[in-house]
Amino acid sequence: TITSLTESPKQAGLIYAGTDDGIIQITENGGEIWRKIEITNLPGVPKTAFINDIKADLHDANKVYIALDNHKFGDFKPYLLMSSDKGKSWQSITGNLPDKNLVWRIVQDHEKKELFFVATEFGIYYTIDAGKNWIKLSGGLPTISFRDLAIQERENDLVAASFGRGFFVLD
Repeated sequence: TITSLTESPKQAGLIYAGTDDGIIQITENGGEIWRKIEITNLPGVPKTAFINDIKADLHDANKVYIALDNHKFGDFKPYLLMSSDKGKSWQSITGNLPDKNLVWRIVQDHEKKELFFVATEFGIYYTIDAGKNWIKLSGGLPTISFRDLAIQERENDLVAASFGRGFFVLD
């Protein structure tokens, strides 16, 4: 089952799909030909993990980001990876995220290319250096599971959906 789908805003026809069995499918021609990446080709990721989120970079057609999840097997470790070559190779951008804090979503800022936010099981984190160092976003946010994030570009607001608590809009 496809769990996440993203299209590159920088390259027409470049689409990434992530699945619940940890497979990533990539097409560069609008779906005519697909390239498959198995979970076993992702460094440091267990073979039982699945794709929670996949996002094409907003500034560079060659980059893509994935958040993986292995909590169904008792593993709550955050798995965040980035590829700089359209999925041919991957590196971790988990940085200093806490060990038992799985990641549900990742979003990139539309203006500052190294600014990212992640929705995790225990709050929202951000990085200003593309994943080397993560900082917990405070400002009155509860330490609960946030399951979705989006940046509302017109207002420059971060919109966060929590699990069972509602929506938060941060400017």
